[in-house]
Amino acid sequence: MYDYVLQYGFDKNTQKTIQEIKECLKENKIEDRERNWLPHITIDLYNCKNQNEFIEQLDKTVGQIKSFEIECKNLNNFNEETLYIEPYNKKILLRLKELFAKELAKYRLESRKKREYRPHITLCTNNDLTRAKEIAKQKFEPFVAKMKYLWVYNCDMELIKEYKLKL
Repeated sequence: MYDYVLQYGFDKNTQKTIQEIKECLKENKIEDRERNWLPHITIDLYNCKNQNEFIEQLDKTVGQIKSFEIECKNLNNFNEETLYIEPYNKKILLRLKELFAKELAKYRLESRKKREYRPHITLCTNNDLTRAKEIAKQKFEPFVAKMKYLWVYNCDMELIKEYKLKL
């Protein structure tokens, strides 16, 4: 388990674009085991019993980050179980991941330290993506996603803090 999850959040137009695909899947009775998050890209999971300490450290780190855009050109999947939108220009996401890994190292879950970071926007998770892929392909068109927020949630999906990234 974890205490906090850190996520990139999108502007309203990007959220709408992603939600439309997710809604289309839902309308077509595609089962989704994903938790009911707003559209996002997860950065990492952290443990820290002292919330003030964690947020204080995060405040220092987030102050260095500006709003940015990523291109979303295609759909992909993990092990035929998770359908997602794949960011095309990942360098900024990978660079920021390194910054968070360094600045928040003592809070990172040990099990995630050796895990390869593969930034993605989850559309659905289920055991058979065959229909989901067909439906999503019909609805998906490449777009530019605008990263506007960083969100910190606890394990109960309660928003602890929202950072609006500088322009």
